[in-house]
Amino acid sequence: MTTRLWMRPVERAVEPPFFAVFRNRFETTVPALLRFTYSADERAGFFCDGEAIADGPPRGTAQRWFSATVEVPLAPGSHVLTARLFAFGRNLTAYGQMSLVPGLFVCDESALLSPEWEYQVCMGCSFAGSKTDWGSYAHLLTDEDFNWRALEGEGGEWRRPAYFEDSRVLEPSPLPAMRCEEIRNYRRKGPFFLFDDYVCVYGDYVFSGVGEVRLRWAEPGWESEDPPEGFRSGCKPGDPYPYFSGSGDRFRLTGGTIRWRDYWWHAGRTLEVTLFGDVKLESARFFRTGYPWRLRRDLSVPGDERMTRLLRHSWTTLQSCSFETLMDCPYYEQLQYISDSRLDLLSLYELSDDTRLAGNVLRQFAEGQYPSGMLSCRYPTKEHAGYRAEPGEYYRIHIPSFTAFYIQMLHDFARRSPNDPLVRQLLPTARRAADYLAGCLGADGLLHVPGWNFIDWLDNWEGGVPPGGRYGEGCTLNLIFLLAVKDLIDLERHFGFPENAMKREVLAGEISAAIRAAYYLPERGCFAENKKHDYVSEHAQVFALLAMGETAVIPALRRGDLDQCGIAFSFYYLEACRAFGLDDLYRQRQENYLRTADRPDLRTMPELFPNNWWLRSDCHAWGAHLLYHHFARGTILDPIPGFHASAEPLGTRRGEPVGIPG
Repeated sequence: MTTRLWMRPVERAVEPPFFAVFRNRFETTVPALLRFTYSADERAGFFCDGEAIADGPPRGTAQRWFSATVEVPLAPGSHVLTARLFAFGRNLTAYGQMSLVPGLFVCDESALLSPEWEYQVCMGCSFAGSKTDWGSYAHLLTDEDFNWRALEGEGGEWRRPAYFEDSRVLEPSPLPAMRCEEIRNYRRKGPFFLFDDYVCVYGDYVFSGVGEVRLRWAEPGWESEDPPEGFRSGCKPGDPYPYFSGSGDRFRLTGGTIRWRDYWWHAGRTLEVTLFGDVKLESARFFRTGYPWRLRRDLSVPGDERMTRLLRHSWTTLQSCSFETLMDCPYYEQLQYISDSRLDLLSLYELSDDTRLAGNVLRQFAEGQYPSGMLSCRYPTKEHAGYRAEPGEYYRIHIPSFTAFYIQMLHDFARRSPNDPLVRQLLPTARRAADYLAGCLGADGLLHVPGWNFIDWLDNWEGGVPPGGRYGEGCTLNLIFLLAVKDLIDLERHFGFPENAMKREVLAGEISAAIRAAYYLPERGCFAENKKHDYVSEHAQVFALLAMGETAVIPALRRGDLDQCGIAFSFYYLEACRAFGLDDLYRQRQENYLRTADRPDLRTMPELFPNNWWLRSDCHAWGAHLLYHHFARGTILDPIPGFHASAEPLGTRRGEPVGIPG
């Protein structure tokens, strides 16, 4: 195990949350290339002679912390390198940020830096959370004593840092640098900056005067010349908090000119800049960030304006949720979930040849696996340590179906990259996940799993849990597990051991029989969701097709009188339609997406189909999957390439899909 020297403030009393700026003053007599490798806990932004040059490291896990390398060409002369380290601590850091021991690591590979580093803890500031962008980092509040020149290596009192030995595994980041592109597609109206499209940007501001500044972001925009009446205090359906809530970032100015660079990006379409006293906004610049995808598909559909708009809105959504990790939504949670990521990656496989982020996502979820085999529904996350799933809980970090979806997600990757050694490396994770769920099978042969049994957002379901399913039960959950077992059989045949596949086949047969015995309603030709047989929705019918090839449920789907799948779960509805040639049903459900993209107030795909009971996120990656359906030639039921027909998982249809056009 390699031990490295990290820097930290000397003061033992300094505990998160805090900012500290480290500086290194050095000279070069000839043109030179500054090159250094760094890491930080929690995160650091680097500046050379006052200009931003790096931000990171990419978000890692307790098992695999990342480093990154920076190169900066320099002219002869005196220079200063500064690093803005922030450590917010468990209460105020982003939900997707993990931390071991706060500190900064820098390894100079160019022999240009001075061996003497200095630092100052930035005083005159405090931090506050928000009710809307609650999953992100805390906001900054400054007072008169804040040192605005620290990033230039000036002002305040500088001290020698303390050094400590840190033995965490540091791995060079497998990901490219995130985008940094200045954009100008906005207009100003009073205190508002209104962006033409949904953006994820770092802001760079210059203010002057005496008074205060408040910066707050909101997801919605508006289409008229002026903001709608009550826009500042407006709320989304089902949300008690206004678009603009909380303090935002708030700065107190005492004269002169100050410059502020965001330490984390902001998302949405509207920025509110409120100036108090005689403060003036001298300039504002915005730099788009996100994963640097190279699109290999044309999103224009000749002669079909609506489909073109849907594909472009979906691509904007997916870009806005792709960073160092995938994210469910860029404004609210900013968390990497298994089920969401599965849908994202399927679309990305069709749009780009770059699988670096996919490989990292799969590895990170595996690193979040508990010794029991249970998988955290979201990872990395500050909530991971010490968690134990309890029966019937809501909104916690074990979602039983997501543990099953991980197996399916690994199978997706294997179909996309059948020779990638990563699949073999992660196969033990899939086995443990399947064994964990199999260990939750009761005497009835069905699942009874602790955790939050989320399936879909419906207005008549409590917390996303179908009726009768709170305690890790229900037809849909069991069918999802059944399909995962069949995907694991396929993985074992290709990457594992035939005897393992044979054992899983027996398990698949037993689960299938138990599902049919407990939930099938022969008089209605469909599957009930619960054992009381008093609730039926589309969800179980869709997975009965996918996991069991049960075509008897098609008339029940055609009748159209069942509770419909939401925008995310409709992925599986559409996939069942494609696999079983249900062209008419496919087109009817696709219309829901087209109508959503037709809305003039949206530039992205939201968390739910528009409704009057709850609309939270305007930009949610799990709603972008029409990109996959539009371009994919196969379906999720296809086997890993290179197998003969006898190797197909039992009870699924694995022929050529219909390939319904957009």
